[in-house]
Amino acid sequence: MLEQNRLDVFAAQTENVRVLEQAWKHINKTINAAYSNGDDATAEIHTKLLAQVYCAFSEAVFSKVIHTPDGLTLNEILQVKSRGKRNIVEAWKKCVELSLQQVQGKSSGHIANARRKIESLIDQYVYDPSLLRNKIAHGQWKVALNSNNSNVNQILTSKVQAINVVDLYRYKEAFQSLFRIVEDIIESPNKAHHRDYWSHITQFEESQRKMAHWTVANKVTALKAKKEHFKQAREA
Repeated sequence: MLEQNRLDVFAAQTENVRVLEQAWKHINKTINAAYSNGDDATAEIHTKLLAQVYCAFSEAVFSKVIHTPDGLTLNEILQVKSRGKRNIVEAWKKCVELSLQQVQGKSSGHIANARRKIESLIDQYVYDPSLLRNKIAHGQWKVALNSNNSNVNQILTSKVQAINVVDLYRYKEAFQSLFRIVEDIIESPNKAHHRDYWSHITQFEESQRKMAHWTVANKVTALKAKKEHFKQAREA
């Protein structure tokens, strides 16, 4: 890889991330409209599509981040990509490991604690979605098969069938906290990371506490109430 290749990939993935954000908003509007009209079937189908968009978004963001200009060295990018051929989770962790090596002025305890915290976010918000994305992308929207497609995978089948829009909101919110943390380390390991790391963690924990109480049932109730309110306002 040459430096120009890095710049080209970064620009391309920046554009891809922008388009995927638009796709997320568009599909989310369709889901909201379906639920407000009592069309659960359409909402469920588009929830599967939203799951695919989420996973595509996370992959594009990761590629964008590792190709950040003046961030990882070209050799380090190749190391991360090599891990990614086997496992996207290991690629994320290698990226964090290499990036944290550039952090100065912090105790070794901070580096170790930050690495553990970030890796726990990766395990929780990259691993499971990547498994589900593979199943959905291969047409296993209702029943998931094992890796050899020789038998039904009951555990993943349950997870595929349990996907709902509220969980995807939680995933995306958490993932955005994750990539901001990693982006800060890569772009500005000794300024933005020092300044913003704990605020990112605090924001993540607060948003997850709030969203833990969200349910699809509550969302549907709120959407139908909003629709009825607008209907009455038009008729008044």
